[in-house]
Amino acid sequence: MSVYTVTIPCFAQMLRALLSLLSKGEAAAFERGYDPQTLLEARLAPDMHDLARQIQYACTQALEAVQRLTQQPVRTLTPPENLTTAKALIERTLIILDSMDRAQIEEGAEREIAIELPNGMVFDMTGSEYAVNWAIPQFYFHLVTAYNILRHNGVPLGKADYVQHMFAYLRK
Repeated sequence: MSVYTVTIPCFAQMLRALLSLLSKGEAAAFERGYDPQTLLEARLAPDMHDLARQIQYACTQALEAVQRLTQQPVRTLTPPENLTTAKALIERTLIILDSMDRAQIEEGAEREIAIELPNGMVFDMTGSEYAVNWAIPQFYFHLVTAYNILRHNGVPLGKADYVQHMFAYLRK
């Protein structure tokens, strides 16, 4: 299994989809006459993070995968303040993903990685285990939650919006 293949291209295609979802959310807000900022503050349940945090965390998971697999310091992102900064955060993340060297990512597959949580729990795994069992599930959790927040708030989205990259494989 190629660690690069299951991370970088997948993160990039889904972050591009997230950009599209946010644009549709913004358009829906304007069409319905409300401030798109309310979407960023929306959440599915009182104890869940809002859309702004879901965007932050999706980008965080993609960037942390790059940083951990290539032995770079892990940096903390801040939640976007509005849809413009949300899109800019995704764009910056895409630029970093697009600049990654495949060989560098692959070198990280056997590297030992420790995930240290604020509550003191520590998870030790290889780069491959980290990619498959931590980074990818965490990334998709936040991405799907962002999609669901938008849908819950009336943005007209469907599965085709979420998996728009699949149309490249459509039989003609």
